[in-house]
Amino acid sequence: MKRLFTIGLVLLSLISCKDKNHVSPWKEGYLDIHAVNTGRGESMFYVFPDGTTMLVDCAGSLLKEHKYMPTDPKPDSSVTSAQVISEYIRHFAPKSNRESLDYVIISHYHSDHMGDVNKHSPIAEGGYRLSSTSELGTEIPFKKLITRGDHNKVVTYNCSKESIMKNFLKFVDWTKEKNGTVYEYFEPGRDDQIVPLKKEVPSFKIQNIAAAGYYWTGDSVVTDIPPREELEAAGLPLPPENNMSCVFVLSYGDFNMFSGGDLQYSKRDLYPYYDLETPVSKVVSKVEVMKASHHGTSNTNCQELLDVLRPDVFVVNNWRDIQPNPETIGRLYKASPDCDVYLTNLAERNREPLGEYLDRFKSLGGHIVIRVAPGGKSYMIYTLDDSDFNYRITGTYGPYECN
Repeated sequence: MKRLFTIGLVLLSLISCKDKNHVSPWKEGYLDIHAVNTGRGESMFYVFPDGTTMLVDCAGSLLKEHKYMPTDPKPDSSVTSAQVISEYIRHFAPKSNRESLDYVIISHYHSDHMGDVNKHSPIAEGGYRLSSTSELGTEIPFKKLITRGDHNKVVTYNCSKESIMKNFLKFVDWTKEKNGTVYEYFEPGRDDQIVPLKKEVPSFKIQNIAAAGYYWTGDSVVTDIPPREELEAAGLPLPPENNMSCVFVLSYGDFNMFSGGDLQYSKRDLYPYYDLETPVSKVVSKVEVMKASHHGTSNTNCQELLDVLRPDVFVVNNWRDIQPNPETIGRLYKASPDCDVYLTNLAERNREPLGEYLDRFKSLGGHIVIRVAPGGKSYMIYTLDDSDFNYRITGTYGPYECN
Protein backbone atom coordinates (compact mmCIF):
# COMPACT_ATOMS: atom_id res chain seq x y z
CA MET A 1 0.00 0.00 0.00
CA LYS A 2 1.30 3.41 -0.87
CA ARG A 3 2.10 5.47 2.21
CA LEU A 4 0.73 8.65 0.63
CA PHE A 5 -2.61 6.92 0.23
CA THR A 6 -2.52 5.71 3.83
CA ILE A 7 -1.46 9.03 5.31
CA GLY A 8 -4.12 10.88 3.33
CA LEU A 9 -6.90 8.59 4.49
CA VAL A 10 -5.73 8.63 8.08
CA LEU A 11 -5.72 12.43 8.09
CA LEU A 12 -9.21 12.42 6.62
CA SER A 13 -10.41 9.93 9.21
CA LEU A 14 -8.94 11.97 12.04
CA ILE A 15 -11.19 14.93 11.28
CA SER A 16 -13.03 15.62 14.53
CA CYS A 17 -14.71 12.42 15.71
CA LYS A 18 -15.85 13.89 19.02
CA ASP A 19 -19.06 15.36 17.67
CA LYS A 20 -22.48 13.78 17.44
CA ASN A 21 -21.85 12.72 13.83
CA HIS A 22 -19.01 10.36 14.71
CA VAL A 23 -18.48 7.50 17.11
CA SER A 24 -16.29 8.60 20.00
CA PRO A 25 -12.90 6.90 20.40
CA TRP A 26 -12.72 3.60 22.25
CA LYS A 27 -12.12 3.89 26.00
CA GLU A 28 -10.80 1.30 28.42
CA GLY A 29 -13.56 -0.90 29.77
CA TYR A 30 -15.62 -0.82 26.58
CA LEU A 31 -15.88 -3.72 24.14
CA ASP A 32 -16.13 -2.56 20.53
CA ILE A 33 -17.22 -4.90 17.73
CA HIS A 34 -17.15 -3.66 14.13
CA ALA A 35 -18.57 -5.20 10.99
CA VAL A 36 -16.26 -3.60 8.42
CA ASN A 37 -17.97 -3.37 5.05
CA THR A 38 -15.79 -3.69 1.96
CA GLY A 39 -18.60 -5.08 -0.21
CA ARG A 40 -16.32 -8.02 -0.94
CA GLY A 41 -16.91 -10.43 1.91
CA GLU A 42 -16.71 -10.45 5.69
CA SER A 43 -14.44 -8.78 8.24
CA MET A 44 -15.10 -8.25 11.95
CA PHE A 45 -12.79 -6.04 14.02
CA TYR A 46 -12.79 -6.26 17.83
CA VAL A 47 -11.30 -4.07 20.54
CA PHE A 48 -11.36 -5.88 23.87
CA PRO A 49 -12.04 -3.98 27.13
CA ASP A 50 -8.28 -3.74 27.79
CA GLY A 51 -7.37 -2.55 24.29
CA THR A 52 -6.34 -5.90 22.79
CA THR A 53 -7.28 -6.02 19.11
CA MET A 54 -8.59 -8.88 16.99
CA LEU A 55 -9.60 -9.17 13.34
CA VAL A 56 -11.77 -12.11 12.34
CA ASP A 57 -11.56 -12.61 8.57
CA CYS A 58 -10.16 -10.29 5.95
CA ALA A 59 -12.66 -9.86 3.12
CA GLY A 60 -11.22 -9.83 -0.35
CA SER A 61 -13.16 -11.63 -3.06
CA LEU A 62 -12.28 -10.56 -6.60
CA LEU A 63 -15.57 -11.93 -7.97
CA LYS A 64 -17.11 -9.68 -10.61
CA GLU A 65 -19.43 -11.89 -12.67
CA HIS A 66 -21.57 -14.72 -11.32
CA LYS A 67 -25.16 -15.90 -11.35
CA TYR A 68 -25.24 -14.60 -7.78
CA MET A 69 -23.75 -11.18 -8.30
CA PRO A 70 -21.65 -9.38 -5.69
CA THR A 71 -22.66 -5.99 -4.35
CA ASP A 72 -20.60 -2.92 -5.25
CA PRO A 73 -17.18 -2.64 -3.58
CA LYS A 74 -16.97 0.02 -0.86
CA PRO A 75 -16.13 2.80 -1.08
CA ASP A 76 -15.35 1.99 -4.74
CA SER A 77 -13.29 -0.35 -6.89
CA SER A 78 -10.20 1.90 -6.86
CA VAL A 79 -9.54 0.90 -3.23
CA THR A 80 -8.56 -2.65 -2.29
CA SER A 81 -10.39 -4.50 0.42
CA ALA A 82 -7.20 -4.57 2.51
CA GLN A 83 -6.89 -0.79 2.25
CA VAL A 84 -10.46 -0.38 3.50
CA ILE A 85 -9.78 -2.65 6.47
CA SER A 86 -6.39 -1.09 7.22
CA GLU A 87 -7.75 2.44 7.33
CA TYR A 88 -10.71 1.34 9.42
CA ILE A 89 -8.45 -0.33 11.97
CA ARG A 90 -6.15 2.68 12.20
CA HIS A 91 -9.15 4.92 12.80
CA PHE A 92 -10.91 2.84 15.47
CA ALA A 93 -8.10 0.96 17.24
CA PRO A 94 -6.76 2.42 20.52
CA LYS A 95 -4.08 5.03 19.82
CA SER A 96 -1.50 2.93 21.63
CA ASN A 97 -2.24 -0.18 19.57
CA ARG A 98 -2.59 0.86 15.92
CA GLU A 99 0.66 -0.39 14.44
CA SER A 100 -0.05 -4.11 14.79
CA LEU A 101 -2.92 -6.55 15.31
CA ASP A 102 -2.81 -8.76 18.38
CA TYR A 103 -4.93 -11.52 16.86
CA VAL A 104 -6.00 -12.30 13.31
CA ILE A 105 -8.34 -15.26 12.82
CA ILE A 106 -9.17 -16.68 9.40
CA SER A 107 -12.38 -18.60 9.99
CA HIS A 108 -12.00 -20.75 6.86
CA TYR A 109 -10.20 -20.82 3.55
CA HIS A 110 -12.50 -18.91 1.18
CA SER A 111 -11.61 -15.76 -0.70
CA ASP A 112 -14.40 -13.63 0.78
CA HIS A 113 -12.84 -14.30 4.20
CA MET A 114 -9.11 -14.32 3.39
CA GLY A 115 -8.59 -12.75 -0.03
CA ASP A 116 -8.11 -13.87 -3.60
CA VAL A 117 -5.24 -13.66 -6.06
CA ASN A 118 -4.89 -13.64 -9.82
CA LYS A 119 -2.18 -12.89 -12.37
CA HIS A 120 -2.72 -9.16 -11.88
CA SER A 121 -2.17 -9.25 -8.10
CA PRO A 122 1.06 -7.39 -7.20
CA ILE A 123 3.94 -9.44 -5.87
CA ALA A 124 5.36 -8.35 -2.51
CA GLU A 125 9.03 -8.43 -1.53
CA GLY A 126 8.35 -11.69 0.28
CA GLY A 127 7.48 -13.36 -3.01
CA TYR A 128 3.76 -13.72 -2.31
CA ARG A 129 1.01 -11.90 -4.15
CA LEU A 130 -1.04 -9.29 -2.34
CA SER A 131 -4.38 -10.77 -1.41
CA SER A 132 -6.43 -9.18 1.36
CA THR A 133 -4.79 -11.01 4.27
CA SER A 134 -1.26 -10.78 2.89
CA GLU A 135 -1.69 -7.13 1.90
CA LEU A 136 -3.03 -6.20 5.32
CA GLY A 137 -0.30 -8.21 7.04
CA THR A 138 2.33 -6.40 5.00
CA GLU A 139 0.94 -3.04 6.13
CA ILE A 140 -0.05 -3.91 9.72
CA PRO A 141 1.96 -6.78 11.27
CA PHE A 142 0.07 -9.65 12.92
CA LYS A 143 1.29 -10.76 16.35
CA LYS A 144 -0.69 -14.00 16.24
CA LEU A 145 -2.40 -15.57 13.22
CA ILE A 146 -4.93 -18.34 13.84
CA THR A 147 -6.66 -20.44 11.17
CA ARG A 148 -9.16 -23.26 11.19
CA GLY A 149 -6.28 -25.63 10.51
CA ASP A 150 -6.68 -29.17 9.26
CA HIS A 151 -6.87 -31.36 12.33
CA ASN A 152 -6.07 -35.02 11.63
CA LYS A 153 -6.27 -34.33 7.88
CA VAL A 154 -10.08 -34.59 7.81
CA VAL A 155 -9.99 -32.18 4.92
CA THR A 156 -6.89 -30.93 3.15
CA TYR A 157 -7.39 -27.33 2.08
CA ASN A 158 -10.76 -27.90 0.46
CA CYS A 159 -10.94 -24.23 -0.52
CA SER A 160 -12.04 -22.48 -3.70
CA LYS A 161 -8.68 -22.36 -5.43
CA GLU A 162 -5.39 -24.06 -4.67
CA SER A 163 -3.61 -20.81 -5.57
CA ILE A 164 -5.23 -19.06 -2.61
CA MET A 165 -3.73 -21.51 -0.12
CA LYS A 166 -0.31 -21.66 -1.73
CA ASN A 167 -0.07 -17.88 -1.69
CA PHE A 168 -1.39 -17.67 1.87
CA LEU A 169 1.14 -20.18 3.19
CA LYS A 170 3.94 -18.32 1.44
CA PHE A 171 2.80 -15.16 3.25
CA VAL A 172 2.66 -17.08 6.55
CA ASP A 173 6.29 -18.14 6.14
CA TRP A 174 7.28 -14.54 5.40
CA THR A 175 5.44 -12.92 8.32
CA LYS A 176 6.72 -15.56 10.77
CA GLU A 177 10.28 -14.70 9.78
CA LYS A 178 9.86 -10.95 9.22
CA ASN A 179 7.47 -10.02 12.03
CA GLY A 180 7.80 -12.92 14.44
CA THR A 181 4.13 -13.77 13.87
CA VAL A 182 2.97 -16.78 15.87
CA TYR A 183 0.90 -19.12 13.68
CA GLU A 184 -1.60 -21.45 15.35
CA TYR A 185 -4.64 -23.59 14.61
CA PHE A 186 -7.92 -22.68 16.29
CA GLU A 187 -8.52 -25.27 19.03
CA PRO A 188 -12.13 -26.17 19.91
CA GLY A 189 -12.83 -26.44 23.63
CA ARG A 190 -10.25 -23.90 24.73
CA ASP A 191 -11.12 -20.65 26.47
CA ASP A 192 -7.53 -19.49 26.89
CA GLN A 193 -6.30 -19.33 23.30
CA ILE A 194 -7.67 -15.82 22.73
CA VAL A 195 -7.44 -13.62 25.82
CA PRO A 196 -6.96 -9.96 26.78
CA LEU A 197 -3.24 -9.22 26.58
CA LYS A 198 -2.90 -5.76 28.16
CA LYS A 199 -4.52 -6.46 31.52
CA GLU A 200 -6.81 -9.01 33.12
CA VAL A 201 -10.53 -8.65 32.41
CA PRO A 202 -12.22 -11.18 34.75
CA SER A 203 -15.64 -11.17 33.07
CA PHE A 204 -14.30 -11.49 29.50
CA LYS A 205 -13.97 -14.84 27.72
CA ILE A 206 -13.83 -16.30 24.24
CA GLN A 207 -14.96 -19.92 24.26
CA ASN A 208 -13.77 -21.86 21.22
CA ILE A 209 -16.56 -24.15 20.00
CA ALA A 210 -15.64 -25.69 16.63
CA ALA A 211 -13.14 -25.69 13.77
CA ALA A 212 -12.05 -27.94 10.91
CA GLY A 213 -15.06 -30.21 11.40
CA TYR A 214 -14.32 -30.81 15.09
CA TYR A 215 -16.60 -29.50 17.83
CA TRP A 216 -16.58 -29.20 21.60
CA THR A 217 -19.25 -31.18 23.46
CA GLY A 218 -18.67 -29.44 26.78
CA ASP A 219 -16.46 -32.31 27.91
CA SER A 220 -14.41 -33.35 24.89
CA VAL A 221 -13.63 -32.49 21.28
CA VAL A 222 -15.03 -34.83 18.62
CA THR A 223 -15.94 -35.00 14.94
CA ASP A 224 -18.75 -36.78 13.11
CA ILE A 225 -16.84 -36.69 9.83
CA PRO A 226 -15.51 -40.10 8.78
CA PRO A 227 -11.79 -40.31 7.97
CA ARG A 228 -10.92 -39.03 4.55
CA GLU A 229 -9.90 -42.47 3.27
CA GLU A 230 -13.26 -43.93 4.32
CA LEU A 231 -15.14 -41.19 2.48
CA GLU A 232 -13.10 -41.69 -0.65
CA ALA A 233 -13.46 -45.49 -0.53
CA ALA A 234 -17.23 -45.14 -0.21
CA GLY A 235 -17.42 -42.52 -2.95
CA LEU A 236 -18.76 -39.94 -0.50
CA PRO A 237 -17.92 -36.23 -0.72
CA LEU A 238 -15.74 -34.25 1.62
CA PRO A 239 -17.64 -31.67 3.67
CA PRO A 240 -17.74 -28.18 2.13
CA GLU A 241 -15.13 -25.68 3.29
CA ASN A 242 -17.85 -23.60 4.96
CA ASN A 243 -18.50 -26.44 7.43
CA MET A 244 -14.88 -26.19 8.58
CA SER A 245 -15.38 -22.67 9.99
CA CYS A 246 -14.07 -21.50 13.34
CA VAL A 247 -16.91 -21.01 15.82
CA PHE A 248 -16.76 -19.16 19.13
CA VAL A 249 -18.86 -17.41 21.75
CA LEU A 250 -17.55 -14.12 23.15
CA SER A 251 -18.75 -13.17 26.63
CA TYR A 252 -18.29 -9.94 28.56
CA GLY A 253 -20.31 -9.70 31.74
CA ASP A 254 -23.92 -10.33 30.72
CA PHE A 255 -23.18 -9.72 27.03
CA ASN A 256 -22.75 -12.73 24.75
CA MET A 257 -22.08 -12.96 21.02
CA PHE A 258 -22.05 -15.98 18.70
CA SER A 259 -19.71 -16.06 15.71
CA GLY A 260 -19.72 -19.04 13.36
CA GLY A 261 -17.96 -18.01 10.17
CA ASP A 262 -19.79 -19.69 7.28
CA LEU A 263 -21.11 -22.60 9.33
CA GLN A 264 -23.97 -24.34 7.53
CA TYR A 265 -26.07 -27.52 7.40
CA SER A 266 -26.59 -27.82 3.62
CA LYS A 267 -27.32 -31.39 2.37
CA ARG A 268 -27.40 -32.85 5.88
CA ASP A 269 -30.30 -35.10 4.81
CA LEU A 270 -27.97 -36.78 2.30
CA TYR A 271 -24.76 -36.54 4.32
CA PRO A 272 -25.43 -36.26 8.08
CA TYR A 273 -21.75 -35.55 8.77
CA TYR A 274 -22.16 -32.23 6.92
CA ASP A 275 -24.20 -30.80 9.80
CA LEU A 276 -22.07 -28.89 12.31
CA GLU A 277 -24.80 -26.48 13.40
CA THR A 278 -26.88 -29.02 15.32
CA PRO A 279 -24.03 -30.30 17.53
CA VAL A 280 -22.90 -26.72 18.12
CA SER A 281 -26.44 -25.86 19.26
CA LYS A 282 -26.06 -28.30 22.16
CA VAL A 283 -23.23 -26.38 23.86
CA VAL A 284 -24.41 -22.78 23.43
CA SER A 285 -27.20 -20.73 24.96
CA LYS A 286 -29.04 -17.46 24.39
CA VAL A 287 -26.95 -14.57 23.12
CA GLU A 288 -27.45 -10.85 22.75
CA VAL A 289 -25.81 -10.69 19.31
CA MET A 290 -25.35 -13.25 16.55
CA LYS A 291 -23.14 -12.72 13.56
CA ALA A 292 -25.18 -14.36 10.84
CA SER A 293 -23.48 -17.52 9.65
CA HIS A 294 -22.59 -17.65 5.94
CA HIS A 295 -23.87 -14.11 5.31
CA GLY A 296 -27.45 -15.17 6.10
CA THR A 297 -27.76 -17.26 2.97
CA SER A 298 -29.87 -20.42 2.55
CA ASN A 299 -29.16 -23.75 4.29
CA THR A 300 -27.45 -22.07 7.21
CA ASN A 301 -28.54 -20.66 10.58
CA CYS A 302 -30.68 -23.76 11.13
CA GLN A 303 -33.77 -23.71 13.30
CA GLU A 304 -32.17 -25.89 15.98
CA LEU A 305 -29.34 -23.40 16.45
CA LEU A 306 -31.50 -20.28 16.25
CA ASP A 307 -33.98 -21.69 18.77
CA VAL A 308 -31.15 -21.94 21.30
CA LEU A 309 -29.35 -18.67 20.53
CA ARG A 310 -32.50 -16.52 20.21
CA PRO A 311 -30.44 -13.42 19.40
CA ASP A 312 -31.69 -9.92 20.12
CA VAL A 313 -29.50 -8.60 17.28
CA PHE A 314 -28.57 -10.33 14.02
CA VAL A 315 -25.63 -8.78 12.11
CA VAL A 316 -25.42 -9.85 8.47
CA ASN A 317 -22.17 -9.32 6.57
CA ASN A 318 -23.88 -9.85 3.21
CA TRP A 319 -22.22 -9.09 -0.12
CA ARG A 320 -24.12 -10.99 -2.83
CA ASP A 321 -27.59 -10.62 -4.29
CA ILE A 322 -28.98 -13.75 -2.59
CA GLN A 323 -27.98 -12.60 0.89
CA PRO A 324 -29.73 -12.65 3.25
CA ASN A 325 -32.11 -15.42 2.23
CA PRO A 326 -35.80 -14.79 3.10
CA GLU A 327 -36.28 -18.34 4.43
CA THR A 328 -33.30 -17.87 6.72
CA ILE A 329 -34.77 -14.59 7.99
CA GLY A 330 -38.07 -16.40 8.53
CA ARG A 331 -36.34 -18.97 10.74
CA LEU A 332 -34.68 -16.16 12.67
CA TYR A 333 -37.97 -14.40 13.41
CA LYS A 334 -39.58 -17.71 14.38
CA ALA A 335 -36.89 -18.19 17.01
CA SER A 336 -36.63 -14.55 18.05
CA PRO A 337 -39.68 -12.52 16.89
CA ASP A 338 -38.37 -9.16 18.10
CA CYS A 339 -34.82 -9.55 16.78
CA ASP A 340 -33.25 -6.46 15.19
CA VAL A 341 -31.49 -7.17 11.88
CA TYR A 342 -28.59 -5.09 10.56
CA LEU A 343 -27.25 -5.54 7.01
CA THR A 344 -23.95 -4.30 5.62
CA ASN A 345 -25.33 -4.29 2.06
CA LEU A 346 -28.53 -4.79 0.10
CA ALA A 347 -28.60 -5.76 -3.57
CA GLU A 348 -31.49 -4.37 -5.60
CA ARG A 349 -32.21 -7.87 -6.90
CA ASN A 350 -32.91 -9.05 -3.35
CA ARG A 351 -35.43 -6.37 -2.41
CA GLU A 352 -38.42 -8.19 -3.88
CA PRO A 353 -37.60 -11.62 -2.36
CA LEU A 354 -37.13 -10.06 1.08
CA GLY A 355 -40.40 -8.16 0.69
CA GLU A 356 -41.95 -6.95 3.92
CA TYR A 357 -38.92 -8.04 5.93
CA LEU A 358 -37.13 -4.91 4.72
CA ASP A 359 -39.40 -2.69 6.78
CA ARG A 360 -38.37 -4.60 9.91
CA PHE A 361 -34.63 -4.34 9.32
CA LYS A 362 -32.80 -1.63 11.25
CA SER A 363 -30.08 -1.09 8.65
CA LEU A 364 -29.75 -1.85 4.95
CA GLY A 365 -26.09 -0.95 4.52
CA GLY A 366 -22.88 0.46 5.95
CA HIS A 367 -20.35 -0.41 8.63
CA ILE A 368 -21.89 -1.60 11.89
CA VAL A 369 -20.48 -0.80 15.34
CA ILE A 370 -21.54 -2.57 18.53
CA ARG A 371 -20.27 -0.79 21.63
CA VAL A 372 -20.69 -2.74 24.87
CA ALA A 373 -20.60 -0.70 28.08
CA PRO A 374 -18.06 -1.50 30.82
CA GLY A 375 -19.07 -4.66 32.65
CA GLY A 376 -21.30 -5.83 29.79
CA LYS A 377 -24.66 -4.65 31.12
CA SER A 378 -25.80 -2.86 27.96
CA TYR A 379 -24.71 -1.92 24.45
CA MET A 380 -25.32 0.59 21.70
CA ILE A 381 -25.28 0.04 17.93
CA TYR A 382 -24.18 2.57 15.35
CA THR A 383 -24.33 2.32 11.57
CA LEU A 384 -21.71 4.25 9.62
CA ASP A 385 -21.48 5.66 6.11
CA ASP A 386 -19.21 3.42 4.01
CA SER A 387 -18.98 5.70 0.96
CA ASP A 388 -15.76 7.35 2.18
CA PHE A 389 -13.32 7.22 5.11
CA ASN A 390 -14.96 9.75 7.38
CA TYR A 391 -17.20 7.16 9.11
CA ARG A 392 -20.19 9.43 9.68
CA ILE A 393 -22.97 7.98 11.83
CA THR A 394 -26.09 7.13 9.80
CA GLY A 395 -28.07 5.56 12.62
CA THR A 396 -27.95 5.20 16.42
CA TYR A 397 -29.80 2.39 18.20
CA GLY A 398 -30.17 1.42 21.83
CA PRO A 399 -29.31 1.13 24.56
CA TYR A 400 -29.96 -2.59 24.46
CA GLU A 401 -30.02 -4.22 27.88
CA CYS A 402 -28.17 -7.51 28.39
CA ASN A 403 -30.10 -10.33 30.06
